[in-house]
Amino acid sequence: MIHKKFGFTLTELLTVVLILAILTSVALPQYRKSIYRAEAANALINLKSLYDSAKRAYAMNSEFPTSFNGLDVKLLTDENTGATLTSGGFKFEFVGKGIKGCRYPAAQTDTLCLQVVYASGGKRDVYTCSATGKYVSVCESMGTCTGGTCVIE
Repeated sequence: MIHKKFGFTLTELLTVVLILAILTSVALPQYRKSIYRAEAANALINLKSLYDSAKRAYAMNSEFPTSFNGLDVKLLTDENTGATLTSGGFKFEFVGKGIKGCRYPAAQTDTLCLQVVYASGGKRDVYTCSATGKYVSVCESMGTCTGGTCVIE
C-alpha cells in the first residue's frame, strides 16, 4: 500500500514566511515614501492654485490679498477661516506677498512646509520646501537643497 504525503512541512512554511517578511521589510518603507511624496505633490498643486489666484487678485487690486475668501479658486477644504485654510492635511496661510502651507498636525520631529513668495520686477517667483524627520526625502526629490530648505524648480 502506497501512502501519499499531503501538505507542507514546517520548514517549507517557515521559508515562505521568511521570504514574505523580507519582501515586506523592503517594500513598506518605499510605500511610505511614495505616500509622503503624493501628499506633498497634492499640497504643491493646491499651493500653486491658491497663489495663482492671489496673483490675479493682486493684478486687479494692486495689493496682495490677506484672506482666502476673496480668491477665485475653491479647494475642497476642511476649514476656511479667511486668514487660514486647511485642505488635504495642510494648513495654508498668507505670509507677506506669498502663501505658506504646512503639514498639520505636525510633530516637532516631522515637519513639511511649502512656500511661495511673489518676486516683483519680472523675476521668477520662488517656491521652497523645508522639512524635518521623515519628510526630508520629499523636499530633496523636489529641488535643489541647502541647509534643509529646497528651492523647487
